[in-house]
Amino acid sequence: MKYPLRNIVYEKIKQDETTTDKDLLTELQREGEDVSMRDLNKVLMQLEILGLITLRWQTKDIRRIELVKDQETPPPRVPGE
Repeated sequence: MKYPLRNIVYEKIKQDETTTDKDLLTELQREGEDVSMRDLNKVLMQLEILGLITLRWQTKDIRRIELVKDQETPPPRVPGE
């Protein structure tokens, strides 16, 4: 069974927590995934829209990918307390 590229990319990012797009692409291609930078950009955009990762420019041609940590939300306030 072939997993969707989005799931594979997200699992790789979860393992490292921080990586670059070039390193991620190289690692995916080394593992036999047939993926181009265009395909990777689409997946990264989907993951960013879902709020799972953030992308920042590290240099002119390289983007830093960071996993979004789950932020604990405070418990709801009860009226009258």
